[in-house]
Amino acid sequence: MKKDCLRYILKNLLQDFENLASSEQKMAFKKKYSGMNWKTTLEEDLLKYAKTTVALKRWIENTILFMIENGIAPEDVKHRYQ
Repeated sequence: MKKDCLRYILKNLLQDFENLASSEQKMAFKKKYSGMNWKTTLEEDLLKYAKTTVALKRWIENTILFMIENGIAPEDVKHRYQ
């Protein structure tokens, strides 16, 4: 998949995550991935950090798994993330 498409997917996924997650869930995500240098929003930081196709795919997968594990996605849209 092209890098631009992956960036678009990650961007939209992170927007969903930031809109649906509580502040505690966002902090848990940052704590789980504490090796990352978190400065601003999740979206901005990850889009700056994930520069390669492999990194973009990895962060898409990490974000989806975290959302499923923590019940962040509402029931009617969970099929999007599986």
